[in-house]
Amino acid sequence: MTTACAAALTASLLWAQTLALPTSPASPAYWHALTPTQARHLGKPQIQPRQYRVYRLSLSAVRPILAAATTAPTGPELQLPLPDGTLATFRMRTTTVMAPELAAKYPELQTYAGQEVNRPTNEVRLEITPTGLHALLIRQGRTYLIEPYGPANSQYYLCFAKDSLPPGSKQPFEVPPASAR
Repeated sequence: MTTACAAALTASLLWAQTLALPTSPASPAYWHALTPTQARHLGKPQIQPRQYRVYRLSLSAVRPILAAATTAPTGPELQLPLPDGTLATFRMRTTTVMAPELAAKYPELQTYAGQEVNRPTNEVRLEITPTGLHALLIRQGRTYLIEPYGPANSQYYLCFAKDSLPPGSKQPFEVPPASAR
């Protein structure tokens, strides 16, 4: 069996197993938690936090929700998973982070911000790119991330606390000297 066939078979089995998982009535149809056994079939994640949960996301179900967002703070509600297995609901709005010319050139890059319903001091920054959904949540003073499980994988996601990343896993950000710009 070729590597491509094995990967396709593994993905099909994971999809079937995930569909069989029970969901609670409050769980949105677009996030599905994977069991640790199911997650192991995906291989090693591209990011290596000490603790995390793995979710399957139906990005096609999330896109229409976010499409209803405007710059107004009264946008659509989107649920996002947390590392403890719970979901937080955020009211989403569109944001502009690129110059208009760049935004027109790259319409596939979409950015959003949101505040947690009933806890407006908790915030999220979210982007949809060709590589999938990326989110940074700030809740009660802690930072959480939702990132694709692997490169070019917009179906499976890691959800973890930033402080669970191993020391030295992020390169420090440095502004190049003016002479190099």
